[in-house]
Amino acid sequence: MNNLFFFSIDKKMIFLLMLVFYGVAGAQCIPYTGQAMTSGNTYCISGGYSTVSGITIPNGATLIVQSGQLDVAGIQVMGFLDINDGASVVSTGSISIGTFGSQQNSKIRLGTKSFLSLTGSVIQDDPTFGGLYPGTTSVIEMGTYSVVEICGTFTQRSTTYPSVNYVGSPTGRAYCIAKAEVSGSGGSAVISNDSQIIAIAMGPTTGIGPGGSSFCGPNATSATCPTLWPPGLSNSIADCGNAPNIINVIDDYCTKPGATGTPDGFTNFGITIQQKTNSWPENIPNGFLAMESKEKGFVITRVQHVSQTPQSGDAIADPKEGMIVYDIQDKCIKLYNGTEWKCVQRSCND
Repeated sequence: MNNLFFFSIDKKMIFLLMLVFYGVAGAQCIPYTGQAMTSGNTYCISGGYSTVSGITIPNGATLIVQSGQLDVAGIQVMGFLDINDGASVVSTGSISIGTFGSQQNSKIRLGTKSFLSLTGSVIQDDPTFGGLYPGTTSVIEMGTYSVVEICGTFTQRSTTYPSVNYVGSPTGRAYCIAKAEVSGSGGSAVISNDSQIIAIAMGPTTGIGPGGSSFCGPNATSATCPTLWPPGLSNSIADCGNAPNIINVIDDYCTKPGATGTPDGFTNFGITIQQKTNSWPENIPNGFLAMESKEKGFVITRVQHVSQTPQSGDAIADPKEGMIVYDIQDKCIKLYNGTEWKCVQRSCND
């Protein structure tokens, strides 16, 4: 009886293994070399690919740019376009995402430090037929420090959901940059509801709101929003192709070892909720105050907003040199240097 029982289990295991095998086999990537894509298949580009014609990704199909750069004349994304970490797509034409009223999901997803740059326009269509058939979307999903650079117009036709979503690290950000007009269908149309999305509109905006994004515009320049403007982005709307420069600057951070030598002194005052030896905080060199916790955060003064050059309507009327606050509107820690409030930014520690 027991033998029969174990034989039954073995047959089930064999059946499950067969399902897994065929599932994995069916999920394999087909190298993309310019062929027509068909629904239900996944195509991959590794190491880069260039074509003078456009690409159509039909409903149910996926194109993954695993590495390198895809150079293309234009893309119609009715399925999914996946741009992996560090990869890129550059288009000399326009890109459309989704099909109006199709009730089919469409998506462009960017991984960490990947970018999409195009000289043409982007049209984000609405598969819900204006919300009549809810449940499907056509969206751009952006990973940590990814960049979308649209040198033509950006048109969003959905009003029931935002067109740009952030899917990266909660402490990171992503840049969605439109150098020409940004337009929507009015009503409740918004670009994004994620504060990690830095939405920069260098032209006019009509029929669409920023939502919960960190928004700079309309007619944005580095002077109008210095805390949001990414290094590497030109102020000229005619200067296209800045996305790789922005990515390079993000990568251009350095750290250096701390100073060596004999400490000038030791810390005499400390606050902690941890169990410490009698030598703490005197074993911490060159400090005045030490505070430690593995579960609690340090909250500094939070204010609604202070302008770079102090203004009469600022939250702090008479700032003092060396003052530090968290600016809720600009979402950064600011230091007053005696003449200006500036966001504390990462740089070399020299």
